[in-house]
Amino acid sequence: MTYQSLEQVIADPLFVRADLDLRRGRHIGADYDPFLFDFLTAAKPFLDSFYGRYEASLLAREEGYFYLLPDRLAIPPPLGQRKLTAMDMLVGQSLALMRIDPKWLETNLRIPDMAVIGLLEQILGEEGLLRFIPRRRGRDVDQDARKLREAFAVSVRSLERQCFIKREGRGETAVIRPLAAIMRFADPVRTSGELDVALQSLIADGQIAEGSDDPDAESDA
Repeated sequence: MTYQSLEQVIADPLFVRADLDLRRGRHIGADYDPFLFDFLTAAKPFLDSFYGRYEASLLAREEGYFYLLPDRLAIPPPLGQRKLTAMDMLVGQSLALMRIDPKWLETNLRIPDMAVIGLLEQILGEEGLLRFIPRRRGRDVDQDARKLREAFAVSVRSLERQCFIKREGRGETAVIRPLAAIMRFADPVRTSGELDVALQSLIADGQIAEGSDDPDAESDA
């Protein structure tokens, strides 16, 4: 559909759905909701000024998804601001890396939980990964493993709420399918020559927030 004015955009029933999703921090992708994606593609010229009044930008990425980005200078941001934990960032970065890995392309990007945890342990080392979860003093292998699984599950739910991923199946057969929006986690290294190598370095360095190497820090979503 072609729109001639902002009034026509707002009158479209799809506007309410798209607006609520964007305000909730969700990403709207062609691989997640093609109807809303097509709506935003057609309506973007009018919505740019609409969201600009809220000091936010409606961004479209080449992978095929939209999201709202609050102006960092707006305090507080009129539409609020979502936060990602350190574990959320690590899981997101790992899934971005796996999305471009031919190995997982062969499985239609259906990735078991333990494969993601395994990749994190491979890059960070077991002790390096465990420092991102709350631990008591001393070493309790079973408790550490349980807490890691719990922290991972919380991050997966957080990423799913924001439409970075889709969860498929249940229990031991459950898999994660990273959507196009997961590539937002590659933004800090997009200009690098070899994106996969750069992403591995990003994870290994523990760069979970711009200008911060604190494992307890939160990053703007």
